[in-house]
Amino acid sequence: MYTLVLFVCYLNGGCKTLPIENFTTEEQCLYAMKDQGIRHGGCYPYEAKHRMKGMHPAKQRSDLWLLHSH
Repeated sequence: MYTLVLFVCYLNGGCKTLPIENFTTEEQCLYAMKDQGIRHGGCYPYEAKHRMKGMHPAKQRSDLWLLHSH
């Protein structure tokens, strides 16, 4: 199972991860991410959703790197 997660960063600093929905496969999750137009997010293995800090998406098909490049 995979969880679609949205990253929200505030102008005054700090970011949050917001779980959106769970999916059976990574492909379903990535499709939903594209379908919903989520650019600042990623698909994470479900069992790791409570440990997302410092983790990377299941596949690098998101712009998570933007959060860490600034």
